[in-house]
Amino acid sequence: MNILLKHNKRSRTPNLVPLINIVFLLLIFFMLTGTLKRSDIFDISPPESSTGADAEAPELVLLISKSNQIALNNKNIEFSELQKQLLVIVETYPLQEVLVKADGKAYSGTLSKIINIIRESGIKRAAIVTKTIDASN
Repeated sequence: MNILLKHNKRSRTPNLVPLINIVFLLLIFFMLTGTLKRSDIFDISPPESSTGADAEAPELVLLISKSNQIALNNKNIEFSELQKQLLVIVETYPLQEVLVKADGKAYSGTLSKIINIIRESGIKRAAIVTKTIDASN
């Protein structure tokens, strides 16, 4: 019996536990830091404009559909309830700007009335979303 010769039958497969840990940590990191785009409650095609400016990150988004339905932060509301809800929001949070996404086929009178209601509620600015026309065409 030879005591000095030991044959270790050790498995030569790599240890995958550290790799799995790193993959899960990266997955968690990207899930927490990534932002997802919220989809609007209405399908809106904004009107075209030759001028425009970038708006800051809006705190409040108001949607106007083709059929003149109104949504405030992706919740359908009636036109008569808009001013009440805006007043409640302004009392709770001091807003400076509202982002208005109106469909290009919505009535301009509806947009005008909504902008007047926004101003009466104490909000200083209403940014309207438009598509920029390509000047090279």
